Amino acid sequence: MSRLVLAPTSAPVARVVPRASIGHICGQKSPVHGIKAGRRGIAGIVKGNDAHRRRGMCLTRAEEEGSSGKTAAQTDSFIPVMRPEDLPKGVRKEVRVEGKSVLLFWYRNQIYAIESRSPAEGAYSEGFIRAKFTQDYCIECPSTGTLFSLKDGSIVSWYPNNPVLRALTPSSTCRRMEIYPVKLSQDAISVDVSGSVLSGGSAGYNTTKGGSDTSLENNNVYGLEPRIYVEGSDAEGAEESMVSKVASVGVGIFAIAAVVTVGFAVVQYISR
Repeated sequence: MSRLVLAPTSAPVARVVPRASIGHICGQKSPVHGIKAGRRGIAGIVKGNDAHRRRGMCLTRAEEEGSSGKTAAQTDSFIPVMRPEDLPKGVRKEVRVEGKSVLLFWYRNQIYAIESRSPAEGAYSEGFIRAKFTQDYCIECPSTGTLFSLKDGSIVSWYPNNPVLRALTPSSTCRRMEIYPVKLSQDAISVDVSGSVLSGGSAGYNTTKGGSDTSLENNNVYGLEPRIYVEGSDAEGAEESMVSKVASVGVGIFAIAAVVTVGFAVVQYISR
């Protein structure tokens, strides 16, 4: 009767490790401690991820607040000066913004805000209120004929009609014309003069057409004083009274000249 003999094999035999050994491998005394250690490790990883996430959220929030703060500061620099219907096309308006005289007007379907007086003018001038425009985005100084660009305020043509003054007075002595940003909304036209280098004058505004702000060195001392009226009086009535006074003086001078002429003729006639 034959017997079946099982030959030994070289295949590896799986070894069953008791649960207690896992605890010893993890450096713990029991399986419960090993499981707790694993949970603490996972919790630490989760806490680290949460802290990193919160740190990223704080940085993002700080960046958003900083950008919103900059946007709010830029928005606050615009000052409303008038309603849109107060500036129809073809009309120029001179306003005071932070003590600075600003001229507003339409040019090629866009509102421009520039300083009201030409940097090339002297003290006795009315500024750009009646100045001419060119077809290439320039405005002409009414006193010197100098052309200033409406795009960047630079001098395009310096004393074009007077070569003597152009040679005696170089263009480097004149600064650029100031151009201010304009924001148009449904309710108001706003101007930003925060980048202006001109002073606002004494007591927050200039009381003369001229002044120290008219030259590059800010040393002009001559100015046209504004008209002064008694409080409660009518300005138009004052102008009419001034005209009547001038007319009265003219009639008196004419009467005196007529009397002198007649008297001289009578003396000549008698002497013959």
